Amino acid sequence: MKKFIKALKNKKPKAQEQLYGQYADYLYRICYRYINNRDLCQDVLSQSFMNIFNSIEKTDIEEEHVLKAWMKKIAINQSLMEIRKNLKFSNTIELIEDIEESELSSDEKLLEDDLIQMVLNLPDGYRTVFSLYAIEGYKHEEIAQKLGISIGTSKSQLSKARKLLKQMITKTEVRYEAVR
Repeated sequence: MKKFIKALKNKKPKAQEQLYGQYADYLYRICYRYINNRDLCQDVLSQSFMNIFNSIEKTDIEEEHVLKAWMKKIAINQSLMEIRKNLKFSNTIELIEDIEESELSSDEKLLEDDLIQMVLNLPDGYRTVFSLYAIEGYKHEEIAQKLGISIGTSKSQLSKARKLLKQMITKTEVRYEAVR
């Protein structure tokens, strides 16, 4: 692996092609979680790889798991930059004193694909904040800074995303019950 990373740092086209082939699908899925537009997502993925290829020589990365985490961070940041360019968040700050921190619960075991589709169907702002908070593990302060929004807006978007997801899950449960 060290030899491969060294080839990447030396901008060897074959190593870059191999890296793209190995990680393009993984990084595309990460970008798509935020962008939810195939064409725009492909542009963000391309820009992410350009950033990876242009920046890797400045890193001290020597292990694959560190490389993968670093590339994931670049893809997320590139997605967020695109969102900041194209997405308008509500400037209204809602004070939320008590945000439910409970996990989404369901009597039925929903398929992973159903849950992923539900998240993808959230409005852009909800989906972005939900993904950063619930999937990537960012805190509201970090989300606010990354997206250029207030902490209150981040909390509000997360709360609304959770409520909407619960509604979607309930509808899905009703559909499953009707099928039985």
